[in-house]
Amino acid sequence: MNYKLSLLLAILSVTLYYFLSSPSSLSGEKLTEHLNNKVVLICGASSGIGEELAYQLAQHGTKLVLVARSQDKLDNVRLEVIKRGAAEENVLVISFDFSDVSRTKEVVDKTVEKFGGLDYLVSNHANLASGPILSIPELQDPDTIETIFRTNLFSHIQLALHALPHLEKRKGHMFFTSSILGEIPLYITSIYSSTKHAMNGFFYSLQQELLARGSPVSLTIGSFGLIETKAVMEIMSEGGGPFYYWTVGSVEDCARVMMEAYVTRPYTSTFTWQTGLVYRSLWYFPWTGFYHQEFIRKVKLYLQESN
Repeated sequence: MNYKLSLLLAILSVTLYYFLSSPSSLSGEKLTEHLNNKVVLICGASSGIGEELAYQLAQHGTKLVLVARSQDKLDNVRLEVIKRGAAEENVLVISFDFSDVSRTKEVVDKTVEKFGGLDYLVSNHANLASGPILSIPELQDPDTIETIFRTNLFSHIQLALHALPHLEKRKGHMFFTSSILGEIPLYITSIYSSTKHAMNGFFYSLQQELLARGSPVSLTIGSFGLIETKAVMEIMSEGGGPFYYWTVGSVEDCARVMMEAYVTRPYTSTFTWQTGLVYRSLWYFPWTGFYHQEFIRKVKLYLQESN
């Protein structure tokens, strides 16, 4: 088989996969039936995807544990969650800094103490460190690198280990928010991308361990691209950034995909599918080397305009 035909078949296979594997949206009634009175622990709940997920879950009768660093932001989310249908006694907020890995167990313990168990863990928090490491001395500091890894990797591992016994009692599910950058390293994301690569390595392996032991607990890894959070939209609205706007997904749709994963329980959830198709293809196929140069050029231009 010649090279061109092999390449054509590879592109066709990837394209068909992303068109055919998009899960159909579940009805609101189906979600309520599945989620009502379930205990959901959301880490990284004060903004972005985690915040929106809390709002959507509130409409389906869940018991929510909202965790993030900022107490003020959590209090605001709590008020909004109650407005959207959650019972006041069914919402617990926990202010916690996940760089303090040794105390991660406290988050799970407080959840179980409040609600008597745990059905779903959403491990969604991250330190969004970025910048060209060779030009930023702070990013080269071992303590800084360790702190980022503690938040972006070690705390997720500890959450999984501490939550697992409780989840097994209820045949629960874990969702870990990774990134397309856990597969495709890009300029100015060296530390962040490396934490996501490591996260993928650990949790895909953990999936195999759960299968090997016959655990009733399932685990989804979310391979997400750019989502329309406030921070991302500021970049896009300024004309900066090298990403294609049509691959950016809405935060509402992303949260819906995560919520549906509690029912469908896929091993991997790529959002948006355009993200997976476009950026994986641009990275892995040899004839796309021009894209990397163009990506770097656009990032440099954006950084110059921002300073």
